[in-house]
Formats: sequence, C-alpha cells, structure tokens
Amino acid sequence: MQIQTITYKQIKNLGNYQSATLEATAIVNEGEDLCECVEALKKFVIDQLYPEGPILTPIAGEDDDFDDDVPY
Repeated sequence: MQIQTITYKQIKNLGNYQSATLEATAIVNEGEDLCECVEALKKFVIDQLYPEGPILTPIAGEDDDFDDDVPY
C-alpha cells in the first residue's frame, strides 16, 4: 500500500463555547519520508492555530510534570 496524501486536523478551544478548526492536506511525493511529512504537516497546523505558542496549564491537584511540547 502506498500512501499518497495525508491530512491533519486540530481543534483549538477559544473559550466561551467557541472553537477554531484547521485542517491541512498534503501530497506525499515518491521518495519522501512519510513520518517527516506527517510531522511537517502537524507543525504547520499547530503553528497556524497557536502563532504565539499554546498556553498549557496543569490541572489542579496534579503534579506539574507534563510535556510542554504538546500543543493540546
């Protein structure tokens, strides 16, 4: 099986029961590394939704040991 296109979609909570959705699709060219294409597409979508970087807040009562690189 050969994967020819990939799509990544993310929803950003804007608060007050509102959200923003961004979805992007890319064509994978022959010889390109699929994992690198997926990561590039994810980075593109996340950079568009979070241009200043996401604000991450730990849940009250949980330890503060969480991954700052996760944008959701």
